Amino acid sequence: MARSQPDILIIGGGVIGLTIAFELAEHGLKVTVADRQAVGQEASWAGAGMLPPGCVPDSENPEARLRSLSHGLWPALSAHLQELTGYDNGYRVSGSLLFTSGPNESREVAGQWSADGARAEVIGPQRLKSVWPELSHQLSSAVWLPEQAQVRNPWHLRALRAACEKLNVELLEHVSVVIPEQRGERIESVLLGTERCCPKQVCITAGAWTAGILPQPAVSLPVRPVRGQMVQLRTSQPLFSCMLEVGRRYLVPRTDGFVLAGSTEEQVGFEKGNTAEGVAELIEFACGLVPKLRDQEFVRCWSGLRPGSADDLPLLGNVPGYENVFVAAGHFRSGLQMSPGTARILSALLRQEAPPISLAGLDAGRFIR
Repeated sequence: MARSQPDILIIGGGVIGLTIAFELAEHGLKVTVADRQAVGQEASWAGAGMLPPGCVPDSENPEARLRSLSHGLWPALSAHLQELTGYDNGYRVSGSLLFTSGPNESREVAGQWSADGARAEVIGPQRLKSVWPELSHQLSSAVWLPEQAQVRNPWHLRALRAACEKLNVELLEHVSVVIPEQRGERIESVLLGTERCCPKQVCITAGAWTAGILPQPAVSLPVRPVRGQMVQLRTSQPLFSCMLEVGRRYLVPRTDGFVLAGSTEEQVGFEKGNTAEGVAELIEFACGLVPKLRDQEFVRCWSGLRPGSADDLPLLGNVPGYENVFVAAGHFRSGLQMSPGTARILSALLRQEAPPISLAGLDAGRFIR
């Protein structure tokens, strides 16, 4: 006997799955979310919550399109979640400094952000020293992005979970086995542990574990785990209030004195955990940007497994070879950032409506032969 017959079964309860579930439930659909552990405890929880700006929904660049769509949705989503649940997700516009090798690179980087519809300003050494005196004096050139925002990942996931529960989304946690059962090009039923679920449609949002969900070997969803280590420090008094970025590494200050330093990118399969080398590199990076961090408290470290794809862009939409299976995975470092836009897209597709942006370069079948 079937355990349940939801309109949509979402396999994977990270920030992508929960946001899609929330969107669908707000449209009146019956949604079940199944996760291999407690929802929201993998890469979604582990990140720093950085939300870069953009306003080019018609860009030829697929990353810029999805980033822009999500950027426009974050303020209203955050306010809506707080109104519905009473939980603050920590959303705030704090700005970010992107450090470069010199004025020429700064002008080039600022031009790229301006082309994406974001405000960007080149900052020279004198202004760096006067406005941000706690930064290393070795830093001489940067780009200021005043519109960059942040959320606190655990706070946002708490609000999302509470919102889903208020809308009667069924959350099934610690489901050890997920085995789709197929008839023709349709998934007829899914075993969740020992019980059977018969959804009308299935949406796979299993992050780094996405590739192992579907049973058909001919259908490859090339999503792989990439480990990222993080370090948390705590300052006795505020040293800086904006995010600081050098390439793919960053410092993110919170309003209560915590500072996140991230992140590594390691191809180690599904091996989680921290290494002495990884933690030491992040601490040295942090103290190199803000020397006074050397005297501050080390709180803890952790790691997460990001879902990377062949081109580090997400796979969104219907899975070729399956009539009623959709996927939203492979967001790499941008899962939380792009979750509102991803949810808006998948909600539309699952309700048989047109997506709000073009999926060229993002479609789920682009790697499937």
